[in-house]
Amino acid sequence: MADDQAPIRQSTTAGADAAPGDVTLEPNFANATELRRGDRKIVRKLSDVLRFNDFMTFMMVIATGFSAFSTWRTAQVTNLLFTVAERPYIGVEEVTFDGIDADFARMVIDCRNFGQVQAVGGVARIAVTVDGKPLPKASRVADTENIGIVSPTVPHRIFRFVPKTLYDQVHEGQSRMIVHVEFAYRGPDRRQFCYSKLFIYDRRTDSFISSGGSDQCGGQVY
Repeated sequence: MADDQAPIRQSTTAGADAAPGDVTLEPNFANATELRRGDRKIVRKLSDVLRFNDFMTFMMVIATGFSAFSTWRTAQVTNLLFTVAERPYIGVEEVTFDGIDADFARMVIDCRNFGQVQAVGGVARIAVTVDGKPLPKASRVADTENIGIVSPTVPHRIFRFVPKTLYDQVHEGQSRMIVHVEFAYRGPDRRQFCYSKLFIYDRRTDSFISSGGSDQCGGQVY
């Protein structure tokens, strides 16, 4: 009688022979048919969280890059400020005549270090010309002088002596006097600096006025 019974029909449903509680994953996990509606919502939320975390990680990488660039740029600016501040600045405070006698008018070039640190190895060159000609040999001194160390704000005066007859011509506007001042010096870190400037006597103000200059070593005075 057992042989006459109909054969048991096997289920063709996927996963029918799997253990209870097992779930077969599909490529689209969030939309898997085996998951309940509530479970699918949880999976979608987790997926959104993961995408947000990836986005935040990317933004953190960008922020780190900008931070590194900002640090490098700050270091560059700090170094530039230190380089500009911690160096000597030799220049001319004033060019004038401070005394006149029967034979000569004494010119004084008041040089100063306007920086915060002392200058070393200073060399000055002062050239005085009247109508394009240098002063007569009788009154001329060496154009180049070794001024050595120049401390900040301390006056360093250089003198030139102009014959009285030439001074009178310049003072009355009959001749043109030009003073060319040049300095070469070094800072504490042994960097070399230069200063070059022209001063022209103006009879209307009875003073010397600036007429161009340069801070380039060996450069042309504009």
